[in-house]
Amino acid sequence: MKNLPRIISTLAFVLLFCTTANASSTAKITAKVVDEKGNSIQGASVSLNFSAAKHGDGGGLRSFGKEGLSDKNGLFSDSSVTLPLVGVVVDKDGYYRSIQKYEFKSSSMLLNRWEPWNPTIEVVLKKKRNPVAMYQKYLDALPVPKLNTPVGYDFEKGDWVAPHGNGMTSDLVFNCTNNYVSFSEANTSCNISFSNAHDGLQEYRFDEKNQSLYKWPFEALENGYDIKNLNKWMSVKPKEEYKSNYREKVNYLFRVRTMVDKNGNVVKAYYGKMEGDFRVYKKCEVNFSYYFNPDGTRNLEEDPKKNLFKNK
Repeated sequence: MKNLPRIISTLAFVLLFCTTANASSTAKITAKVVDEKGNSIQGASVSLNFSAAKHGDGGGLRSFGKEGLSDKNGLFSDSSVTLPLVGVVVDKDGYYRSIQKYEFKSSSMLLNRWEPWNPTIEVVLKKKRNPVAMYQKYLDALPVPKLNTPVGYDFEKGDWVAPHGNGMTSDLVFNCTNNYVSFSEANTSCNISFSNAHDGLQEYRFDEKNQSLYKWPFEALENGYDIKNLNKWMSVKPKEEYKSNYREKVNYLFRVRTMVDKNGNVVKAYYGKMEGDFRVYKKCEVNFSYYFNPDGTRNLEEDPKKNLFKNK
C-alpha cells in the first residue's frame, strides 16, 4: 500500500488533464484565403474567433478573436485556449465577407490541445462585380385590398395597382380567399400569378457550402421561368395545429414585363430575386420580399446602400 499515494496522485493528474482537455484545450488553426479560382489573396483581414466558458455570475460563454492579415500565400495562423468550435471571418475591400467554422472532434489529454493540431481552413472570397441600385422591399404583412378578385402588385412602385394603390404595372397578380372567424379559426388561400404570359419564377436554393454573405448568382438566367402560378395557403382550427404550405429555404428568381419577338426570343425583360417563400396570414395578409432591377439587364447584384425606395 506504500504506492497508494503515488497511484492517487497519478489518477488525479490524468483526471485534471481529461477535464482541462475537454473543456478548455488549446487550438491552433490556419486560415487560407483564396478567390473563386483558388488563387491566394494577400492582405485580407482575418479574425479567428475562439470561445471559452464564463466564470462567475450567470456563466455562459465569452468569445474573443485573434486578428491579422493573410500573407502572400493567403495564410494567417494563431492559437488560443478555446472550446471546440472556432469561427473564421474574412474581409477585404472589393470582396464580400466570408464566414467559415471549424469544430474539433478530439483532443490530446497529454498535450492538452485540440486535434488535429493546426488544421488549414480554406475560405473563399467572392469579388464584388457590379453592384447596382435596385428596388428593395420587405413586406411583412401586406393586406390584400380585395378578395375573390385579381389584384396586381407593381414591383417598381412598391404598391397595389390602381384603383387599390399607386401601382401601374401588374408584375404579380394575387387572387385570394379568406375566412376569418377568430384567432384560432381562420383560413386563407392566395393564387399568385402573372399578367404577362412570358413572365414567371424559378426556384433558387442557397448552396449550404457557400461561405460568402453574397449567396445569389451574379446574373439571372435568360430563360427557365416556368413557374406561372403558386397557391399559398394557411389554416387553423380550434384544437388543431396551424397548417400551411410555406416552405423553408426556398427563394425565387423572377422575370417580368417580358417582351418577345415572333420566334419567342426575349427582346426585353426585367429581372430580380425574392428571398424566402411567399407566406399568407389569417386575415388575408401576404408576406414576401424582393429585389427588382430596373436597368433592363440580368444583373442580380444589388447595392444595399442604393435602395431606390429609400433614395426617392
